[in-house]
Amino acid sequence: MSRRLTLLLAAVAALSLTAAIGTAAAAPKAPTKKKMSIVGHFVFKAGKFVFDDQRFTPRKFDIKSGGKVTLRNRSKTEEPHTISLVKKSQLPNSFECPVCEDIFNAHGPTDTGVANPVVNVGAAGFDQPGDSIFIAPHAKVSFDVTAAKGTKLYFMCAVHPWMQGRIRVR
Repeated sequence: MSRRLTLLLAAVAALSLTAAIGTAAAAPKAPTKKKMSIVGHFVFKAGKFVFDDQRFTPRKFDIKSGGKVTLRNRSKTEEPHTISLVKKSQLPNSFECPVCEDIFNAHGPTDTGVANPVVNVGAAGFDQPGDSIFIAPHAKVSFDVTAAKGTKLYFMCAVHPWMQGRIRVR
């Protein structure tokens, strides 16, 4: 094999290896904007059954710290919801929901709605357990995820405690 051909093959191999390493090292970037929805419906048949499949979609996602989430209530009911940050250990696995009372009290329910539609336990932004946003029927809300990179935020609806999810902050 000639020296020129050997050098050419070595250069091609080096470029291929560099491209492969660069591709492998490049992790997918977390988005700076995310759209979520509340979907589902409720059916009540007296003496027969109750069916309620309201949920967040997506229920798990990644977002960049400082990113904005837009949440639209597309549920086919006339019920309000919350998106409330809780500790993972506070996510209920039944209809028993001890943290729900704290969330309701923080929002300050009134005869006509809530006194505090947005609850921040610290600085403004969605970043720690206790932060909560009220979503009226068919409404849309937006909020900034201000938690530090590497944080996992667990959320739920205090009105419908089976509605749960996780945000991974990148």
